[in-house]
Amino acid sequence: MSLELIARGRAADVYAYGDGRILRRYRTPHDCLYEAAVMQHVRAHGYPAPEAIEVSGGDIVMERLDGPTMLGDLSRRPWRMRGYARLLSTLIRRLHAIPPPEWLRPRLGGGTALVHLDLHPDNVMLTSRGPVVIDWTNAGRGAPATELADLWLLMANANIPGSRLTRTLLGGGRRLFVGSVIGSFDRDEVRRQLPVALDHRLRDRNMLDDERVRMKHFVERNALPESMGFGSV
Repeated sequence: MSLELIARGRAADVYAYGDGRILRRYRTPHDCLYEAAVMQHVRAHGYPAPEAIEVSGGDIVMERLDGPTMLGDLSRRPWRMRGYARLLSTLIRRLHAIPPPEWLRPRLGGGTALVHLDLHPDNVMLTSRGPVVIDWTNAGRGAPATELADLWLLMANANIPGSRLTRTLLGGGRRLFVGSVIGSFDRDEVRRQLPVALDHRLRDRNMLDDERVRMKHFVERNALPESMGFGSV
């Protein structure tokens, strides 16, 4: 079958795969059975995730979703930022309320909640049936505050494609957006988890060198002193 490439991420390529389906093909070895099982579990608890149809090695066939990503829609309609920040916060809270199954893998030191660890606006599809969270590669059992710390670290420091003007404008909007999301949770608890999130992202082979440098400086500026090993404040 000749496959039409419709999207390319840092870790996988996405192809059209017949009527109403897509094929997500990882470029390095990946346990798609685990990813499909996580999606099946959250869907069983009423959470909006794609339906996994078939798994073979590093390939996973899923339903094809309509609509843009939250990030794509924000770039066209930035006045929706506050509403989308509330929506993302709600999706995070709903996810953390789902009972984690026993087989769920520990992430970032483990914890008591089911975490996604990539739940940012580019992984929320705005479909005709409502928002759907995609890309469950990193999901596992972790601490809720660590999920937020990872989101904060990633959104504040990941590269923005485009011209210098585009990067400046989108960077400012991105800081306001993630600040609004983090502000709806316990900010100090999130700050305590920034070093844990940094360790995770420094070992992530999909991060670029300049992103890692910015993340280190960001944690030095924003983590609470006791979480950096300096003693209590």
